[in-house]
Parts: sequence; C-alpha cells; structure tokens
Amino acid sequence: MDVDVLIIGGGIAGLWTLDQLRQRGYRAVLVENRELGYGQTITSQGIIHGGLKYSLRGVLTASANEIREMPLIWRECLSGQREPNLSSATVRSHCCYLWQTDSLASQAGMWGASIQLRVKPETISASHRPELLKQSPGNVYRLDEQVVSPGSVLQCLKKRNQDALLLCDQKQGIEFSRSQQGTINSVNIRCQGDELHLVPGCVVMTAGIGNQQLNEAAGRKQPMQRRPLQMVLVRGELEMFQGHCVDGAKTRMTITSEVISTGEVVWQLGGQVAELGVSMSAEELIQHAAKELQAILPGLNIESLKFATYQVDRAEKKISLGLRPDSPQVIKHKNLLTCWPTKLAFAPRAAGMIEEMITNQLNLKPSVIPGENENLWKDWPVPHVAESPWETVENWYQISGETVSSLPALPAKHAA
Repeated sequence: MDVDVLIIGGGIAGLWTLDQLRQRGYRAVLVENRELGYGQTITSQGIIHGGLKYSLRGVLTASANEIREMPLIWRECLSGQREPNLSSATVRSHCCYLWQTDSLASQAGMWGASIQLRVKPETISASHRPELLKQSPGNVYRLDEQVVSPGSVLQCLKKRNQDALLLCDQKQGIEFSRSQQGTINSVNIRCQGDELHLVPGCVVMTAGIGNQQLNEAAGRKQPMQRRPLQMVLVRGELEMFQGHCVDGAKTRMTITSEVISTGEVVWQLGGQVAELGVSMSAEELIQHAAKELQAILPGLNIESLKFATYQVDRAEKKISLGLRPDSPQVIKHKNLLTCWPTKLAFAPRAAGMIEEMITNQLNLKPSVIPGENENLWKDWPVPHVAESPWETVENWYQISGETVSSLPALPAKHAA
C-alpha cells in the first residue's frame, strides 16, 4: 500500500508531525510499538518554555532564541485558534513562578537577556505571592509560560488522527527493504500475527531512544547521545504549583503538579535535582530532594508526603562534548529523516522542519485533499496513550526524620 510519509514513533514530535502533514494533504501514517508518548513525552513536565531559563547567564543563547516563539504557537493551539486544535487538552496552569533563594549566585543571575524574549518575567509583590512563596527570601516573578498535561495533549492528537495510527509488535514489528543505494523501498509492519506492507515516499523516525536501533535496522548508523535524569515525585496534601527555583544560571528545581485519581496533588521535581539524582540511589535522592524542598520552600511541611523516583533518558543527536542541542535536530539520509525534538515545547518547530525537508528536499507532493485522508486500516490495532509516571512507579516512600521508609505497594493502574 502506498503512503506519502511513514512516521515511526508516537511521541509528541511524531504525532504533531502526523497531524500537520495530514492537514496539508499528505497520506501519512504513524507506527508505534508501545504506547503513544511512552518514555520522554509522557514524563515531560509539560512546561511550554519561552527561553528565559536558557538566558540566565545574561546573554540570549541559541536555545533561548530558538524556543522563544513556541509559547505563542502553543497558546493559539490550546485555545483552538490554530491547528492542531488542542482546546480539549488540559492546561495545568497559564503561568509559572520563578523565584530566587537568598544566595549571591541566585541574586546575580535572573534577568539575563529576557528583554529580547517574547515571554518576560513580571515581578510579583510580597502581598500577591502564592502561599508557598510567602516566606521566600528572594525575588518572585510570574512567567507566562503555560503548563500542559502531556497525557491530555497526546489524547487530543490521538483522537484527531485515530485512523492513521498503527500498533506494531515490540520485537520484530518493523522490517525495512532497501535499494542498493540505501533508499527505503518498503516497510513491513507486524502486529499480533498480521502483516501490512507499506511503500512510503519518505520515512520519518521520531522514536527518541529507539531512533538509534531503527536507523541500524534501516541500514544506517546514526550517532545519538543520552542525557539521563532521575526525577522525583511527591504526592499528598499539596497545592497546585508550577515554577522554577533559580540559583544563578542554574535551575535548582522545577516543580510541576497535577491532581491525580486519589484526589491528591502530585508534584514532579526536575531541574538540577533530577540531574544530580542520576548518581544516587532512590533513597538518597529522596532525602536530598526533601532537604532541597525545605530549603527553597521554607514553609512546606514534608512529614506526611509520599515520595517516589523514576528514571528517564533524553535522547538527542550526538553533539560535540555531549552538549545539549539548541534546537530540534532533523537528519536526512536518502528518503529517511531522523528527528530529535529536544523538548516538548519544540514539537511545532520539529514538525515544520520535517515538512520543509519533505517538500523542498525530497520533492514530495500531497496526494490527497487536505483534511480528507481516508481510513485504510480501520481493523488494525491502535496504540493507547501511555500512563503518567505516577501511575506506573512501583515504590513509594515516606520520610521520618533522617530515615526513608518504604510504603506498601499501590495498585498498578491509576494508583496515585
């Protein structure tokens, strides 16, 4: 069966690209071997960054310059003013807070090159601070960066593109056939004993960590780097809160939150605490995170809170010295494009780069009327959306003084 574009990997970059290409009239289909968003997307904290955290050294970095247009694009999509229409997705908050500790490094490094950014920090007076930041000794700012629930965005994109999503087996679910010149001629998709033969004009890989193995299966070695994190989850009687604690040019901690099925609020803790946590055991990281929370939020009572950790790798195109790429990376080889979006917020930019390469470098033209893609695979299994990390972690802990004690296991599904 002929298709214009075959996308492999159902994270935010793959789904956004699928939606955009189908809106333009390309016959596009996406294949996923696990759940939509599994790995990087579903574990993202959901902040639509506008670049401030990348300009804390006082200059407009390449990262800040690349990402500064993203909040407006997302805001228009989330309000239904722009395609893809994501108005049914959950917006956790329409802003984040940015606050400083009383360290000299923190006081020295706030404003950076923010004057050149689209989203600028607004100083919050002491009387208007959120309750959690009432006792903060440093300055507090409001940052109009929206925070979304990644799972709800994935659900929205799935609903819009249900008829173009294909599940395949986790092992040996995809097989490539290549020409002598290295062009991908066809791809066999296998799922639960059935097989589908596709002839794509272009193959786009947006599978995160899976890109490396997929490239090798397609006959090409594509260098990739991983930057690991060990994130911390905290649940209990907490306030809904989204924000960054900044020390100089470092994000000491990023906190995002969501109400979960038990009625509790869960916080995800990222930033430096998650980067340093890679070298710690879960118990050590929980103790460290608890001390950091008490240091940056002096009024927070942690005694009744429950903690957990999970690990995730950020997959990126290999960069000299292992540095973080400043923008989405899209690499072309024959009719194969490999994409690493770098961050959730970059999904529109990544999709635009892919469409431009398909149109201008591969010279592929849309083959159907825009918005009228037919359902050619109505009986084929469709991948589900991945569960959020707090629904899948196995071990929760409680802190008693200096001791971290294990709690009874929660039900595996929708436990937290």
